[in-house]
Amino acid sequence: MNYPYHTVPDSWFADIVPYAYATMDGLRHGYLSAKYIADAKVPGVVVECGVAKGAQVGMMTRALRDANDPRRFHLFDSFQGIPMAGPKDTEQPGIGLPKHDVNAPLCERLKTSGVSSCSAGQVAANLKKWGCLGEYHYHEGWFQDTVPQFHTLLPIALLRLDGDLYESTMVCLEHLYPLVAPGGLVVIDDYALAGCATAVNEYLFDHCPDCRLHVEDVGAGSHIATWIKP
Repeated sequence: MNYPYHTVPDSWFADIVPYAYATMDGLRHGYLSAKYIADAKVPGVVVECGVAKGAQVGMMTRALRDANDPRRFHLFDSFQGIPMAGPKDTEQPGIGLPKHDVNAPLCERLKTSGVSSCSAGQVAANLKKWGCLGEYHYHEGWFQDTVPQFHTLLPIALLRLDGDLYESTMVCLEHLYPLVAPGGLVVIDDYALAGCATAVNEYLFDHCPDCRLHVEDVGAGSHIATWIKP
């Protein structure tokens, strides 16, 4: 997706910036991704895995509001922070090199690193503060526990993954990508992180070898990958 970032002025999201971990173009990417599904009339809901303080939810909500295309949002997060890295990750996001045993059983690593922690209640308060009105469903817990249980009557129009780590990304792709509508958009926020990129590349190689992956540099070392489901 070669997005026209210049079409989203800073003034449109100045109130969201202080709550964002993303760059300015990273935030614009969220807005333009939601605008894409509205313009393309892709049916279904919006799913984000890795909500943090809700900045990207705010951007996507505003884009859909501007397009007069309200959508239901399903928001997955531990709301405790990023869990501990595993054997296919080269870093602990927000910290640096892992200082724990990355080969420990997953059940021992599903605990917070303390990075990106924000409660669901605070996310809801942020969205209200930004004037974002929508139908938000919060799925609280580790992805490995919540994502496999997810069912939706509507397909997923926009799947946005911001899970940082290999295992967090892979479990979402395995269980949610089959629910994405044909023509739906998949956004990988953390493609600059080795573990996340490895999960994406492995999944596409096994399940969607003809998918065309597009990677954009959004500044500050961040790269966002996208593709459209055939």
